[in-house]
Parts: sequence; structure tokens; C-alpha cells
Amino acid sequence: MSALQQYLDLFAAQRAAIEAHSPAALNARRAAALDRLQTRGLPGRGDERYKYVDVEAAFAPDYGVNVLRRPLVSGAERAFRCALPGLSAETIYILGDVVSLDAPHATEGLRLSRIGAENAGFIGENGALSPFDDGIRALGALLCQDGLVVDVAEGAEIATPVQIVGVSAAAGDVLSSRRLVVRCGSGSRLTLLLCNHSDGRHKYLNIQEVEVVAGRGARIDLVNMQEGRAGTTDFVHYDIVGQAESRVTLVDVNLSGGNVRTTADVRLTGEGAAVLTAGAVVAGGEQRAGTDVLVRHEACACSSEMLHKQVLGGRSAGAFAGRVYVAPGAQQTVGAQRSASLLISPEARAYSQPMLEIYADDVRCNHGSTTGKLDETALFYMRQRGIEEAEARLLLQHAFVSEVLRHIEIEPLRQRVEALVDQRFRGVDGRCGACSLCH
Repeated sequence: MSALQQYLDLFAAQRAAIEAHSPAALNARRAAALDRLQTRGLPGRGDERYKYVDVEAAFAPDYGVNVLRRPLVSGAERAFRCALPGLSAETIYILGDVVSLDAPHATEGLRLSRIGAENAGFIGENGALSPFDDGIRALGALLCQDGLVVDVAEGAEIATPVQIVGVSAAAGDVLSSRRLVVRCGSGSRLTLLLCNHSDGRHKYLNIQEVEVVAGRGARIDLVNMQEGRAGTTDFVHYDIVGQAESRVTLVDVNLSGGNVRTTADVRLTGEGAAVLTAGAVVAGGEQRAGTDVLVRHEACACSSEMLHKQVLGGRSAGAFAGRVYVAPGAQQTVGAQRSASLLISPEARAYSQPMLEIYADDVRCNHGSTTGKLDETALFYMRQRGIEEAEARLLLQHAFVSEVLRHIEIEPLRQRVEALVDQRFRGVDGRCGACSLCH
């Protein structure tokens, strides 16, 4: 039996139960998802976006699916508290793939709710819940039963960050399909923090869709932290639309002990829209980390910047592919890509593929990619000033990824992420005092 067939069989046997526990907006997509999977299957190595990913192996284990939406671990939400000193946040938990929000929650300018009849209209109108373009997204759509909507009103500046914590904790191996839809009205501002954790007791496979619509002049700062443990595999996809004069910043930090594959599709649809995607990966052991970003410039005077850095040790492998597409007529485009990999083990491997596809003549676009070891001259300089070699190496590694981390504008969050990166370099698990699940 193929890896995919077990999920097709499960869906055939449990379709009535899946649809009974799901909103109509998600049920409406299942027929198209099923057709996509039956005709084209899961992506293979021949798919350019997954050439460094063994998708068949990732989906081969016999994962369970929480069809009946029952708590997978008693008290998981009470046990897990993701708290950052000095940061007050509006926090929502997603346990497996069940949104822990019994009723819509609203403060001035901000509404948090589960996907349902009350928000299905604007989701379709704004292009969210967009068509899936690969088999993994299709499988997520086939099995997804829940989702969270973050809706920011026009002109609202949300001072308190919204924190969404995904927790993988269960009594057995589980596949979870998570969906997050973010809509920010014209002139609004939002800071969104996504944290993804696992307890390390079982194998977890997470398919996570994050869809963002930034209205005219909106500003969205999105920080994603991947901190799953060994045995956790995450497929994360961002679908971002930037309307005129909007600005979206995505900082993706991967400190996971498992395997993570991140893809992002960005469309700049209005004049003057801007996007920054910045990623940092710290990997070791047998980990696999991959990132693929596509930015489509569809209007004039838009700008995009990609910055991706990875520090790879052990027998880990990291891959980055970035593509800037400039549509005909999208003049005065500015696009920049830069990726850099630091190999701290002779057995680590890095792959990079920067691409430009330009159909306009008034543009400024560039790309660059480097792979290498620690700077021996800098290391010698630090040793000459009395810094032990091991500590000097750690300082240089931290300095290497700090260029990414400085794009996190909230100081308490940036300090916490910097501390987690330092702990990761030292081989120490980062722990929050309020969290008993990770102890």
C-alpha cells in the first residue's frame, strides 16, 4: 500500500464523521482535494519544490487522525503554557488540530474565531482558502476539520501581539491538519507569533496552512517558531497576498529537533506592496530542513527581500530555493535574494537554488548564495584575545544568524529567540518555567 492510499482509505471509511465534525467552508473543498490526490498523488522527487524531500517516507508511517475531535491528551492545554517574560500576548492554543476556542473572542479591532458560517463569506471574497497546488496541501484540505480566523478591522492597530501555540501531544502517532486564516483590513497593524511544539513521546506529522491577506497599507509582522522534537515532521505553507502599500514581514525560525519543510507563495497585487521573508535554521543529527519561497510581483513599484541562513551540524541537510517572478508590466520592481549556509560538520550538506524570472525592463533584482565553514581568521582573532575556541565558535555561529533575528521587532520576543538559538547551539533544550509538558 502506498503512503497516500492509507489516507484515501481512511477518508472513504470516515467521510461522514469527518464532515459531521467540520464547518461547511472546509467540507466544500474535499471533493476537489480528493480528485487532486487521485489524479496526481503526493509530490515526488521530480517535483521541483520537493526534490530534496522524501515525501513518501514522511507519510508512510501509520498515523492516526483525530476524526471525532476528542482531546488527545488530558490536560495538555493546562500543562503547556508558552509565556515570554515581558511580553503580554493574546494566546490561542491548537491542540493537535483542534482549536481551543469555544466561542469567538473579540477586542476592539480584533476578532478571533473558528472557521464557520460567520466568516466563510469574507474568506472566499478575499481569496483565502485558496486552491491547493500540490498533493500535500490537498491532503491537508481533505482531512482538515478545524481552523482559526484572525480578523483585524480597517485602521485598527493591535498593540497586543496575537500568539498561536500549536501543541503536538497524544497517546499515539497522529497526523494533524491545521489551518490559520489572517485578514488585516486597510491601514491596520498586527503582530502574530506562531509557536509549534511537540512532547517528543510519539511521532507527529503536521500539515499547517497559513493564509494571510494584507489590505491596502496594512502592516503585518509574523514570527514563526518551529520547536518540535525528534519524531516530529512539519509541512508548513504560507499563502500571502499583499495589496497596495502593504508590508508583510515573515521571520521563520527553525530550531526543531524533527524535520521541517516550509513553502511560501507571496503575491504582491497592489502598487507599492512590500514583503520580507527571513529564515534561520539550526539543525544537527539526521535532521532535514527545507525552505522554498516564491514571490510574484504583479504590480508596479513593489519590493521583496529574501534572507535565509542556516547552520548545519552532524549529518543534517538544509535546502533553500527562492524565486522572484516579475510579471509583464510590473515596472520599478525591486527584488533581492540572499542565502548563506554555515557547515559546522564535514558530513552536513547544504543546497541552494536562487532564481529570477523577469518579464519587465525597469527592475532592480539580484540574488546571491554562499556556503562555507567558520571564518578561520575571525576565529584566530578571538582566540588571540583569550576567548576559548569552543566559545568563540558559538559566538561566530550566533553572529551568523543574528542578521535574521534582528528583524523581530518586539524586543522581549527577540531576546527570547536569541536565547533559544544560543541554547540550541550548546545542545541544551530551551524550557519555559511555566511549561510542564516539555519538562
